[in-house]
Amino acid sequence: MEAFDYGKTRATAERLIAKFGQKGSLRRINNSGPDYDPVQASDDFPCSFVDLDQSQAHVADTLIQRGDRMVYISTEGLSITPTLADKMLIGGVEHAIVDIQPLSPGGTVVFWQLQVRR
Repeated sequence: MEAFDYGKTRATAERLIAKFGQKGSLRRINNSGPDYDPVQASDDFPCSFVDLDQSQAHVADTLIQRGDRMVYISTEGLSITPTLADKMLIGGVEHAIVDIQPLSPGGTVVFWQLQVRR
């Protein structure tokens, strides 16, 4: 049996997110300097994403709160791996990342699924 080519699936996801999504950024806070006098600076990493409402069926009796958003981030052009410490900029508004799940069948990250909260 021939192995499935997840690279093609990733290319399809990148194309669809670029076509139907929007541009935004992941913001990463970096600390520098001594521990007693740290300096914080932020770096923004551009990305393409699709911003979706959470289904009301998922809100009841779960960790998902009203107003949370589901974001699918394309791997195309993304130079970092998202972390919970990062922030997602949607329309210039900063959102906290509550959960991150890569869709990575066969070890190939097709896209990143984030739950974000304002």
